[in-house]
Amino acid sequence: MSMRVYEFAKQHGLSTKEALELLHDGGFEIGSHMAVLDAAAIDFLEKKIVKPSSAPITKRTDSPVAESKQVHSKHKESRGADVPVERPSMQSRSNRSTQENHSTHDAVIKTTQPAGLVAESMMVSEVAEKLGKPVTEIIMTLLKWGSVFTKNQVIPEELVVRIAQHFGVPVVEVEKKSEVLLDKTVDGGELVQGRLPVVVVVGHVDHGKTTLLDYIRKTRVAAREKGGITQHLGAYEAVTDHGNIVFLDTPGHEAFSKIRVRGVKVADLAILVVAADDGVMPQTIEAIKHIKSMGVPVIVAINKIDKADPSRIEVVKREVSQHGLLPEEWGGDVVCMPISAKLGKGVDELLEMILLQSQIMELKAETAGQAQGYVLEARLEKGRGIVATIICQRGILRVGDYFKAGNTVGKVTSLLDSHGKRQHAVNPSIPVLVAGFEELPEPGDLFEVIDKEAYKKARLSLEARKSLAPRSSTAKDSFNILIKTDSNSSKEALIGSIEKLSKKLDRGYHVINSGVGSISESDVMLAYNTSSKIVGLHIKPEASAAQLALRLGVEIKLFDIIYKLLESLEERSEKAKPTKMVRKKIGEATVLKVFDIKNLGVIAGSYVKDGRFSKDGTVVIYRGNRKVGEGAISSLQRDRKQVKEVHTGYECAFLIAGFDAWQPDDRVECYLEVPETSK
Repeated sequence: MSMRVYEFAKQHGLSTKEALELLHDGGFEIGSHMAVLDAAAIDFLEKKIVKPSSAPITKRTDSPVAESKQVHSKHKESRGADVPVERPSMQSRSNRSTQENHSTHDAVIKTTQPAGLVAESMMVSEVAEKLGKPVTEIIMTLLKWGSVFTKNQVIPEELVVRIAQHFGVPVVEVEKKSEVLLDKTVDGGELVQGRLPVVVVVGHVDHGKTTLLDYIRKTRVAAREKGGITQHLGAYEAVTDHGNIVFLDTPGHEAFSKIRVRGVKVADLAILVVAADDGVMPQTIEAIKHIKSMGVPVIVAINKIDKADPSRIEVVKREVSQHGLLPEEWGGDVVCMPISAKLGKGVDELLEMILLQSQIMELKAETAGQAQGYVLEARLEKGRGIVATIICQRGILRVGDYFKAGNTVGKVTSLLDSHGKRQHAVNPSIPVLVAGFEELPEPGDLFEVIDKEAYKKARLSLEARKSLAPRSSTAKDSFNILIKTDSNSSKEALIGSIEKLSKKLDRGYHVINSGVGSISESDVMLAYNTSSKIVGLHIKPEASAAQLALRLGVEIKLFDIIYKLLESLEERSEKAKPTKMVRKKIGEATVLKVFDIKNLGVIAGSYVKDGRFSKDGTVVIYRGNRKVGEGAISSLQRDRKQVKEVHTGYECAFLIAGFDAWQPDDRVECYLEVPETSK
């Protein structure tokens, strides 16, 4: 009976890597844990191992990596002496892995909180609650000391200690105990530890990426997204039966191409979600290109099998193979997993594949030295200031660290994990919300911890560079707009989309200013002074700003979905597009009598034979078949009264600017400039 490598390993208490190593040593050319073993390979493996019950007991170590090395070392000895070796059961591995992942997630520093106030950064409202004092009293105390804070702002550790001393409350120092699970030292003496796999979920819009993460995390993120699409890059640590996994949820809308690239950049593994009923779509192809360019292993999740014909699974496999992702059952190395994210069908098997793949990759991170990572998302949060989602790839990030990120610097004032719990320090690959930025960083910026002196120098350098930066000029042939969004990545995606849209329009848009956060009075004043329109995405104006805009006549348009915003801009541009005018014949008349009136000019008394004559029109005069003149109507009368129009069957008199050589029986045609589409 045939089975896959990972199935055999699981059944016999081996890791997939150990099974693959045994097969390679035995001369079997098998490179994937999803490869199907034939009878010869199974027989070979069974001869190399024994049942766990008959094997000697091996000594367990505290370090999972050390344990793996011990087993691997014995395994090597057994191969040399051809003596069977016991392997720990998969169940014990899974349980131990889950416990270790939990300890990693719970941050590397534990805090004990006996009676008293803990010396750590916290919000003003928290301080008031723990001291049993009104919030206003804490705020007034801080004001007396020259510090202005609102109840939702975080105050630094030094002020917390001072407040506790002021009110006679004992201060409890944080007990710091390192729980980093060390594996070995590398060149330079830096320490290395095992870490959680970081998985990016990519694919076309509405193919079920967020629904998949909903099922895994048991939350309702998709239900909170406007228009059913995800418009931010989120990072979440999911606790599964197979171990902890960090997932990155990237948007599938075309406008967020750059965000998807950054998601893949920090990932160890990519899940490409393809809807069985739709198949490969434009953003699917783009995601495949990004995955290949980053060299990231990929698992294809064929979603929505609950609403598609079973034959569509093979169709999707054929489509992805045409773009270089050859399924393993067709001789390739790409695992294709049919799932229903809505019903949860096949999701457990997908998670198991992720953990199996990460075990083979032996993911590790350096924990010594300064923390380094990437900014995934940044926004302005009321009460906390500028915050950003960070994933560090090396080092341990702690509260109080000074840092640099792109064109901004700061000091970590608080750390919140993906479950909203406050942490004092976090390990690599753990997503964390960092507060303490002086300015908004850009998504994708390198985030690195620096010492205090380097922080001071970087701050001075950035301030000098900012003061020398040239101001943007206003484009003459474009609409001026001012953009405000809820996050930097939304702002970046929106600006990129507007620039792309403007290239297609006769009259495009010039972004005079952009920012993150609510629309303020200063935004309204800037828009008023530059004749601009304000466009907001996921935000609202402050009450005072809304009143000021109404008073000054500044237009504010708010949107929750980016493509609705872009449609509105395109519609406005089309309406303002200059209308092409054509000259259209609207009437014909015959001159009956000519009047030369002193101080007025030569007037043609005529009879309208067809159509109408308009005061806004121009005329062409024919004598026989020869054109003798033309000009605009400067005066049109009927019954000696000035009129705007004269219709068929009526007599009229008109005075033509630039022509007075009238003769009876001249034929006069009247023309009017009308839009090209008019009939």
